[in-house]
Amino acid sequence: MYECKTRITYYDLDFRGKVKLSAILRMIHIAADVNANQLGIGFATLHPLNISFVLQRFGLKITRMPHYDETVTIRTWPAEMARGAFFRNGDMHDETGIKIMEWSSLWIVFDIAARRILKPSALPIEIPQLTDIGVNIKPEKVAMPMGFGTAFSEHIHTVRYADVDTNMHMNNSIYGDLIGNAVFPTDTAAPDWKEVQINYMGETRLGEDIKITARKDGDVYLVNGRAPGRVSFVAMVVTE
Repeated sequence: MYECKTRITYYDLDFRGKVKLSAILRMIHIAADVNANQLGIGFATLHPLNISFVLQRFGLKITRMPHYDETVTIRTWPAEMARGAFFRNGDMHDETGIKIMEWSSLWIVFDIAARRILKPSALPIEIPQLTDIGVNIKPEKVAMPMGFGTAFSEHIHTVRYADVDTNMHMNNSIYGDLIGNAVFPTDTAAPDWKEVQINYMGETRLGEDIKITARKDGDVYLVNGRAPGRVSFVAMVVTE
């Protein structure tokens, strides 16, 4: 397990004074990267081999959002492996030790040069037996049923320099902003988020236009991002 403390700053906040989903994703991914480096499978080790971990699904359960200037504790650990994919879980606690959010994510091993999925045996270490501490959330497959709810918002996002990371595709955390733009297009009094599920369906490249649509049914939003000729991502947001 890796554990660290981080302070919530003003640039983590949205126009409601709440922490942005993209900021949460960034904190989670930074902690995961440090932990992977400790385990001998971090960026510095894998990138020269043209290997990277790529996120497929992410599930987040939120009890409450941390507030400005609050110091929170983030924990993350590798969990079980299933069908060639790796689970990585984690949680966040406030200064009193109360858990305020937890997450589970599903990763695959990816060949950066060939743009194809690799078997776990491609990693330069022997995979140890892993023990999962456990969280009450799973990275679920998000379904987009026909006729769900009512149309809520629609916009086009062009992938620019700031969206793309060294793997030459849109960084995982940026999808948090795209989802936020779809769910909260103008409403500063929008409700808090209770659960977020993101399915990363395919790489989104520099210069591509993504059509992002959202539909709403009660407290549930379904968000679809479509790049030319394919689905880029789908997401579900549950509010309160």
